[in-house]
Amino acid sequence: MLDGVSQLHVTIVGTLAGFAFTGVVLVVTLAHDKPGRAEISLDTVVVMFLVSYLYWVGSAFLISYLPHASTSGDFVQRVHFSLATTIEYRTVFLSWFALLPLLQANGLGRLVPVLYFLLPASLLLGSLLVAMATDGLGLMLIREIYFSAAIATGLALAYGIAVALALPGIRSPYSSLYLALVIFCVNGIGFALATGTPLVSQYDGVRRFYERHGRRIIIADMQMTMVSLAFLCLAVLGVI
Repeated sequence: MLDGVSQLHVTIVGTLAGFAFTGVVLVVTLAHDKPGRAEISLDTVVVMFLVSYLYWVGSAFLISYLPHASTSGDFVQRVHFSLATTIEYRTVFLSWFALLPLLQANGLGRLVPVLYFLLPASLLLGSLLVAMATDGLGLMLIREIYFSAAIATGLALAYGIAVALALPGIRSPYSSLYLALVIFCVNGIGFALATGTPLVSQYDGVRRFYERHGRRIIIADMQMTMVSLAFLCLAVLGVI
């Protein structure tokens, strides 16, 4: 079943990679033609789209190398697919959240309040989808995923309140850019872990590692996903 789904994912992420690359070209063209645009917003958009492009391509390669269950075992295959899926999930929202600084950079501030509603709502709905997908793989219970989401939301909101009430000086216009780089690193960790799964057919030690620690890896990956996206949402909204 996962083999067929992975083929669909390759097509989808390949298309999205083209979208991200086109977005970078359009942003650079607009910046060249209209030099009066906000430089910070332009820098943020370019970095967010570049990171998205790199991981759309990377996740397409990753999912295309899904190890076959006959050689890696069903559990290791599910670990690989889950890691690839959360990379796609984080990259989707990185691209989506880039729309807000893109509007700001092009003087379309009147549309920004619409995204103030759409971005948190889409993050909530996306979290429900990834929760169902991960629960379906049998690697995490859905209540564990919701617990991860609750922790991430609580941490982000606590930090946002602290910035707003006690530490307004640490708010930075580059927060979204910095968090895009954090997501780049988180995706890199997930990518590195997933690339090791095809080796389980040749190395018993690698097989034992994934069979022993695979569930813990998925739990940690999900927690990093929820935390990074919750903070990125606050950053693009200008809270932190």
